[in-house]
Amino acid sequence: MLAAALGGMVALLGVRFIPATNYDLGPASVATRTTTGVGLTRVIVPPLGAVSAPTHTSPLVFDIQLSRLDFRALADVLEVGGTDELAVQLENGLRGLAAALAIRLVVGAVVIGALTGALLPRRRWSTVGAAAAGGAIATGTCVLLSAATFDVDAFEQPKFTGELVRAPQVMEAVDRGVESFEELRSRYETGADRLSQLLALVAEPDDSPSEDSVSILHVSDIHSNPLGVEVTKQLARRFDVEAVIDTGDLTSFGETIEGRIGALIGSIRVPYLFVPGNHDSFSNRSQLDDVANVELLDETGIEVEDVSILGWADPTFTASNETSTEEGNEIRAEEAQDVAAEVDSEAPDILAVHDARLAATSVGSVPLVLAGHTHERSIEQRDGTIILTVGSTGATGLGSFVAETELAFEAEIVYFRLGAPVAVDYVRFRGAGSEFEIERSTLEPPPEG
Repeated sequence: MLAAALGGMVALLGVRFIPATNYDLGPASVATRTTTGVGLTRVIVPPLGAVSAPTHTSPLVFDIQLSRLDFRALADVLEVGGTDELAVQLENGLRGLAAALAIRLVVGAVVIGALTGALLPRRRWSTVGAAAAGGAIATGTCVLLSAATFDVDAFEQPKFTGELVRAPQVMEAVDRGVESFEELRSRYETGADRLSQLLALVAEPDDSPSEDSVSILHVSDIHSNPLGVEVTKQLARRFDVEAVIDTGDLTSFGETIEGRIGALIGSIRVPYLFVPGNHDSFSNRSQLDDVANVELLDETGIEVEDVSILGWADPTFTASNETSTEEGNEIRAEEAQDVAAEVDSEAPDILAVHDARLAATSVGSVPLVLAGHTHERSIEQRDGTIILTVGSTGATGLGSFVAETELAFEAEIVYFRLGAPVAVDYVRFRGAGSEFEIERSTLEPPPEG
């Protein structure tokens, strides 16, 4: 019994050493590797990056990496039958790939288990056999659990890691694969649809994402960090957003020199909707309001395409310590009543505030609240209101600009259809030269009435 348990444990830990399974999928060849971890499937398509999703409930992680692509064959398939024909070829290949991967994992586990038994002291052939059987049973059980619980629709909310230049196209390609989830479809058919869109993207790099939606970039808490403005500029350009909403603390100390960050914002080529926070002094607010593309929202509304936005500036400036944190919170709690009255009057699609306390009384009366202040991401829904709090787009400020830090630059792109929020891409970036991580979440529409 001990030999079997030990063989099973070592086999699971050693699945990473089982040689990759190579398989042909239509015009592509892929290599699959398995490691232990939280049940994820990663699809790695150089040079696009990696798309992952929590697809199953077992301690196995499946990596599917494109190893070879016949561009001529891919172009021929796309020209004749489009991505539908490509998906048919991929579907047949995925069935064979799943079977080959399962067999290889179990056989590899038997070998690893047997080697474990052979290394035990006072070993006998029965010990080796028990360890081999333990490896087969443990790994086979995980493989069966993965197959039974595998949900390819988990890629509706994927995470992307790669170069920013391809991120919008990749996220859109993954979403575009399936026309209707109400139809009964096999996991292989659905997976083939999604993979075909990624392969087509390699052949058609100029694909334009999100053509049927309005996209707005939400940033906050840049805290005078010029890298935060550069990240904002890149995201606004790469995701082709209609506007940027900055929910405050663009500056930090209230010094006049900090207002010069407006010169950097002036190079962003879409409207920059600025909702001041408690670190933005009233003089800095005036300076930034003079920047050509900046629209300061302070108890005022604006429309971006068919999305209406009400911005409410923080009523306090606490960086000088003349107002304490506790006093500031009390002031915001009191002003939340005025905010709610304006929400009832204007009925905006978005309420943008720096501190979510200002929106507390408006929950249930507005579809979406955008906020910052906490430097931590959160997403919640209460009484039909979705509340999105973004982390620091400036990685908490100049300290991250001048010193080594593990803090990330964070932002989010919110997508709207007919004025309603439908999805959000959350972006993390950990410094110059590193890759972006992008995680998509679909947003449930509020209940009717």
